[in-house]
Amino acid sequence: MSKRPTFSRERAMLKKGNARLLRSGDFFTAEAFGELTHRSTDQARIELMAWKQAGDIFSLVHEDKEYFPLYAFDPASGYRPFSPLAAIISALGPSTHDWAMAFWFGSANSYLGGQMPKHVMVSNPAWALDAARSEAYGALHG
Repeated sequence: MSKRPTFSRERAMLKKGNARLLRSGDFFTAEAFGELTHRSTDQARIELMAWKQAGDIFSLVHEDKEYFPLYAFDPASGYRPFSPLAAIISALGPSTHDWAMAFWFGSANSYLGGQMPKHVMVSNPAWALDAARSEAYGALHG
C-alpha cells in the first residue's frame, strides 16, 4: 500500500491553511506597509528587512511575494515591532519555520485558555512567552 495519497492530502490541507492565513487580513506586503505608515516602498522594505534580520519579526513568502504579520506592529510607536515579539520568536526557536510560526500565532492555544497568541502577546506578553516556550519544549511530564 502506497503512502502517496496521505502525502497528497496533507499537501492539500497545508495549501488550504496557507491560503487561509493570507486571506485572514493579518498579513501584508512591504508596499502596503509603506502606505499604512506613510513611508516609501523602498524605506518600508529596508526597515522590514532590518527588523526581520534582527529577529524582531518574521515573514511569509508566497508566490514570490513576501508578507509580514500586521499584528507584529505597534501603531502607538509608529508601527515599530511590538517588543515582546522578538522574545517569542526566539523562544519558538530557529527550527520553527515561518509558516509554522504564523499558524502558531493565529491558532487557538490551550496554554492560553483557547486564545490566540497574536491576541495575547500585547496584553500579557509574559503569558504568550510562556506559551511559546511550552510549544518549543513540548509536553513535560513529571
